[in-house]
Amino acid sequence: MTRSDDPHAAALAQLTRIALDTADPICQVCGHPLHDGDDITAYAYRAAGEPAYAIGYIMCGSDSHEHPTVFTRGVREYVLTGHIGICSNTRTQCTTFVLLDPTPVVTSPTTTADPHVHPDAPTPREPTQPTRQEPTPLLTAVRDHARSDGGLPHEGSE
Repeated sequence: MTRSDDPHAAALAQLTRIALDTADPICQVCGHPLHDGDDITAYAYRAAGEPAYAIGYIMCGSDSHEHPTVFTRGVREYVLTGHIGICSNTRTQCTTFVLLDPTPVVTSPTTTADPHVHPDAPTPREPTQPTRQEPTPLLTAVRDHARSDGGLPHEGSE
């Protein structure tokens, strides 16, 4: 598959060299410091209507940690592998850590909260999803919290 055949090519073009938004990159799972050239896994997102992606968190290794990600409807989300690069601004004498060579592992489009694991992703596993507790239905809550004696009737009711 060539880059032009990839439906995510436009997003990947935006995600290449995206700022990691940190002066001292560390793995958000184990706290290991990360440096230029290190392989990383990054979570990138873009809310519907927003023009650009942002990096939500980074992890060390080439997808060596589980990525417990809860995907959100209305947000375009990617779990990507790549490596850290540095962009320098000679005028301001500033450097910025960026994501290079992003490869999608998991994608969640804006229309759903369901993840899509890419078949050619560098990891064969599904992302972990925390178990969601469904809200208690109203009738169940009323039944479970009703007094066993039926309670005292209100005056004037019958």
